[in-house]
Amino acid sequence: MTIRTRLRTTAASLAVAALIAGCGIQETSSSTAAGTTVATTTSSTERTEEATSSTGAQEASDESTTEEPIGVVGLTTHADGDEADDDEQSAVAVALADGAGTTADNGVQVTTTEEGTDLVTVTEAGTYVLSGTLGDGQVVVAVPEEEDVTVVLDGVDITSSLGPALQVSSAEDATVVLADGSDNSLTDPETYAQTDAGVDEETGEEVDAPNAALYSTADLTIAGDGSLTVQGNGGDGITSKDGLVILSGDLDVIAADDGIRGKDFLSVQGGTVTVTAQDDGLTSDNTEDGTGIIALSGEDTTVSVAAGDDAVTAENVIDLVGGTLTVSGSLEGLESARIIVEGGSTDVTATDDALNAVSDTITPSVEISGGSLTLTSDGDGLDSNGVVTMTGGTVVVNGPTMDGNGAIDVDGDFLVSGGTLTALGSAGMMMAPSTDSDQASIAAALSGVVAAGQTLTVTDAQGSVVAEVPVTKDTASLVLSTTDLEAGQTYTVSAGDTELASTTAGEYALGGMGGGPRP
Repeated sequence: MTIRTRLRTTAASLAVAALIAGCGIQETSSSTAAGTTVATTTSSTERTEEATSSTGAQEASDESTTEEPIGVVGLTTHADGDEADDDEQSAVAVALADGAGTTADNGVQVTTTEEGTDLVTVTEAGTYVLSGTLGDGQVVVAVPEEEDVTVVLDGVDITSSLGPALQVSSAEDATVVLADGSDNSLTDPETYAQTDAGVDEETGEEVDAPNAALYSTADLTIAGDGSLTVQGNGGDGITSKDGLVILSGDLDVIAADDGIRGKDFLSVQGGTVTVTAQDDGLTSDNTEDGTGIIALSGEDTTVSVAAGDDAVTAENVIDLVGGTLTVSGSLEGLESARIIVEGGSTDVTATDDALNAVSDTITPSVEISGGSLTLTSDGDGLDSNGVVTMTGGTVVVNGPTMDGNGAIDVDGDFLVSGGTLTALGSAGMMMAPSTDSDQASIAAALSGVVAAGQTLTVTDAQGSVVAEVPVTKDTASLVLSTTDLEAGQTYTVSAGDTELASTTAGEYALGGMGGGPRP
């Protein structure tokens, strides 16, 4: 492990006030080498009693799971939903300030490096309320691996020149609570002091070097109604090497690499999350079965992503259960082996494929049963290297204008039995749902390009309007599937008074690239 610094005790003091509230407290004081006093208070009940209580609570927590499985994928997480309800009666208050010193009271140790970086280390399980500023500092959580810890950020601004501003190096479960009404900020450097993997002293296993402004080797939960700005200059913004759950809060993450990573899973269940990343926006990259999952749920969940590569990418499953997801810019929007859309509102903009189901190990699939999905792409709009099933929901594809890609690109079956599908784009690679679908579709190559801003009107043989489709990009084709279409019936597509195509629902030939039907 390469760490280009070493610790020393200094005479100056980092003002750390540790306060344990509760009945029967005894006040003590400890002095630094320079005579500066760090005031602390400790509970009359010893730490050993607290540890016993904590262990018992952990055992009880392990025996019961309060969270319902999330979505079709059935994701269960470590979070129970009440993480924001921190125990104020046993909380340790830590006031951060620039300077240096040492203390070892109430589970908090304070040291400094020769370069002047302040290090605040939490060593015991419990709840710690942090406030104040470190202009060059780092908070490290290193509690026994079977213990839980909660860090409450209540007006914290930490900038680190070493690595993560807040790092959980060991714990069972770690929770970061954003105190109500508080504004908090975490910033890391462009270059980390530790760049090589280390070795776990207990297990002997290799441990990756940290790579995020907020970094955790343990399961991580973010909760509370405050705000947190994360500036990841050296890599990711927020990373958990296990699972990551976001329950609430206002998060603004800016990252030089990936925005938010939950290696085993990333579950966003509430809050407002804004991600600007030079690489992927949201990611889960564990390849093992039952991991590599991203799930968005919760009616009030709002996620906005601008990414240089994939906006939302999971190794195994993306499950959009609820909430609002907006991808304002990306190379590819949604990418996973299995993509499920069952609720909420999703709007994706991509310079390549807006949605791409791809895998080297299983048959890729897209499953749409509810919600609304809008895909705007320069490449393929809705792309599955396997199959697509649609039983409900609303899908709008504003596909490419060039013939080398298509609004729909499906290698296998595309079976539609419900919902509304509208796909606009170029005509050269036009593809439609499978002709043996329960719900009928029409596919029309238009006689001319229809400019953005116009409206396509679909009428039946009696002249009744079946659908009106706004055109947001120049388009040369229309694919439509709704419950109002009847197989074998003829429909006309017009723009204003100009008739552009006449087509029969459910009747188009197979051919072209891939295994799906192409008119």
